Amino acid sequence: MDKTKRRQSIMEHIQKDDIIIRKGILHILDSHTGYLGLSSQLLEMGPDLMEFVRGHIFKIMESDDAKRCQFNGSVSPVLSLLESMEESDDESFIEATRVLGENLFDIMCDSVTIPAADLLCVTFQVQSVIHIALLKMNYKVTYVHREEEDAEANDIVKQRVMPTDSAKLTEAVIIDLTEYKVRLVEKKYEMLNGDKINYLSERFLQCYADLAPKKKFQILNKVINDINNHYPEDGIAKRLDMKSRLREEFTENQAFKVNEIGDKLFGNHQGKKQEFDEKIERYDMQYDTFTVAKENTVKKLEYQMLETDTGIEIKIPMEEYNTKDNVEIIEEPGGGSTIIIKNIENVKIK
Repeated sequence: MDKTKRRQSIMEHIQKDDIIIRKGILHILDSHTGYLGLSSQLLEMGPDLMEFVRGHIFKIMESDDAKRCQFNGSVSPVLSLLESMEESDDESFIEATRVLGENLFDIMCDSVTIPAADLLCVTFQVQSVIHIALLKMNYKVTYVHREEEDAEANDIVKQRVMPTDSAKLTEAVIIDLTEYKVRLVEKKYEMLNGDKINYLSERFLQCYADLAPKKKFQILNKVINDINNHYPEDGIAKRLDMKSRLREEFTENQAFKVNEIGDKLFGNHQGKKQEFDEKIERYDMQYDTFTVAKENTVKKLEYQMLETDTGIEIKIPMEEYNTKDNVEIIEEPGGGSTIIIKNIENVKIK
């Protein structure tokens, strides 16, 4: 296994304890008040803070909402800055993160919708590979009590706080400092000129962002369902078999090989195959092979979901559908279908 594949394998199968925190610094990017507070000292990271940071990094590393991104090396100032940074030199790390914080703050100030935040910059190591994490800790508004020293009454006041350790960050960047591969989670926000953009990838990092695995699966699943629904004359059983075969492909390969899936599901029908290719090419996914980290991401493959023209919904576990023991589908000669559910011992109303 070459180094690139080995590194990808490491990152796709890490455990939280594999993440070793090296150093960190916190910058205040309060774009809503116009305050930029750039720190000049590293954080004192005790066990509790390290565990807090490690938890957030691990969630991003294993998230199917995280995109992979490729730097545009000729224009990205972030790439140039990181290439010149000496991570082992504290002053170099501090100065680099101050520049990153200021650049990000300037972009945030070009919008009234981007959340104000603290920027937690951390370097960490997984085995021999060092990364930098830029964790945008968007403020949350909550209520806390305030004790008055000279008064008998206490008070309840609003306060902005960082996300808790159980929260899931919606904006963060992780960069491999060896090959400068990027993994990020981001959201679109409207800028002052009216454009709604992924400002982290498009303006801050200036990188080419791929679709997240979760999004790719949603697109693939929807394309297959749409094609099946365009051919009701095939009958219910034949159309449901497509989803069963998609599940088999993933179970066998532990990945979605998009081009192969199109050939296997629709290769014998020119119209369906052409429709599949055209829809998939709109998302530039025709040559993609992708996998997911979370079983919940592909939970839709665990059941068949039907809705009749009269609004009746039927949810059939895939194992029940595949064994055919308790579910029978009869295609009527004159059109239409009959679904028989057998061997019912008990029914729970939901």
